Amino acid sequence: MAKSASLSVANKVCELAEVHRVTTQQDGISRMAVAITCVTEDIVELDMIEQLLVNLKKKGILTKVEALEIQGFYLRERRQFSKVSAERCEARIEDRQ
Repeated sequence: MAKSASLSVANKVCELAEVHRVTTQQDGISRMAVAITCVTEDIVELDMIEQLLVNLKKKGILTKVEALEIQGFYLRERRQFSKVSAERCEARIEDRQ
């Protein structure tokens, strides 16, 4: 599989977020979930693309099934091609904020 084709999952998530003006900012419930996770000594850290998927789902742009399916594709992509696409998206989001 070509690198450009594989990077498309993260790019598409980033583009979808841009179109719908969704950011990576966590809401109160997300911050509370992080705090509870820390108390239980579990470590769950979402990267920028995963946080965008959560926020796209919360805004009703994606269904739960769609968000989970896209996350699965993204995780496979990330395993193959490091964090290049996430860093590109992060730069685009930061420029917008």
